[in-house]
Amino acid sequence: MFGMLESLAKAATAVITVPVAVVADVVTMGGVLTDKDKPYTAEAVEDFVDNIKDAAAPSRK
Repeated sequence: MFGMLESLAKAATAVITVPVAVVADVVTMGGVLTDKDKPYTAEAVEDFVDNIKDAAAPSRK
């Protein structure tokens, strides 16, 4: 139960992290200036999806 709540709380932070990642992509031209393999936005969205999957997964005892 607490694992699900933790994952949902992390997913809720996407409201903050995704817009910040979009700004970072604009400033760094998609991460090119910082030698990133993936854009910041893609990483933020992947984290969001992973947290939603974790929250939806059946709990293991």
